[in-house]
Amino acid sequence: MRAIDIHVHPPTEPGSQTEEELRAQQAMSSYFRQTEERPKTPADLAEVFERQDIVACLLPVDSETITGKPYTGDAWVASIMNEFPERFIGFGSVDPHKGKSGVLQVEKAVKDLGLRGFKFFPNGQEFFANDKEYYPIWEKIQELGVPVITHSGHAGVGSGRPGGGGIKLRYSNPMWWDDVAADFPELNIILAHPAWPWLEEQISMLVHKSNVYMDISGWSPRYFPEALVREMHTRIQNKVLYGSDHPAIHVDRWWADWEEIAVNESITQKIFLDNAKRVLGIDDWPESK
Repeated sequence: MRAIDIHVHPPTEPGSQTEEELRAQQAMSSYFRQTEERPKTPADLAEVFERQDIVACLLPVDSETITGKPYTGDAWVASIMNEFPERFIGFGSVDPHKGKSGVLQVEKAVKDLGLRGFKFFPNGQEFFANDKEYYPIWEKIQELGVPVITHSGHAGVGSGRPGGGGIKLRYSNPMWWDDVAADFPELNIILAHPAWPWLEEQISMLVHKSNVYMDISGWSPRYFPEALVREMHTRIQNKVLYGSDHPAIHVDRWWADWEEIAVNESITQKIFLDNAKRVLGIDDWPESK
């Protein structure tokens, strides 16, 4: 295993994509200047990561309250993980507005489906993480000993559309999670993406709290801010996890662009493998078939 990609989007479940979701996907493809075809099936996705010898974490999003669309992502991701167990790690998601039923959903995802963490997209789910209404969910996830990964910073979703497609950026300021990290010190929180325009706040959280991490997905490495590259070599080298945001940024393109920045080999090993194994609680991994 060459690396763990902590941030990969699963193929769309057959027959589940609405017309609005398709329009949003097309706009995001334009924003990220995608030229590669999106994987249509789990087998297509597995082939991409097999070629790179990378294990990918699949991240669904449950936004049932806001969209009104029934959520089936946990079962879909679990089915992909079970079909390709040497290639994928499955995460679940839960709509924080679900309350007690959300807590039960969290428990089922881990205990019954074998999922290894939870993805949140505050802009699409429309919640502030430090609202005490959602604390029972954070408490349950902490109890189960799995991490949270949450979108932070600017959103590719809605970018360039009138009104940003209705997406409100204030939800993705990473500082909303600072209270959660303080109140749940055994809960590992991964702030997805370099969180521009709040990158300094994000780095401060990584330095200040041992249970806060970040991934470097959603950006081509050639555009990483200088401050981020500097901190990756020093204070946050044990807190950064590799992620591509595939297929928004194709994993092949991400790796090619990574070669353009000079990162110490020992630090590269931490970012691409060691840090993720520690956060996910992985000691070893089965060999590819």
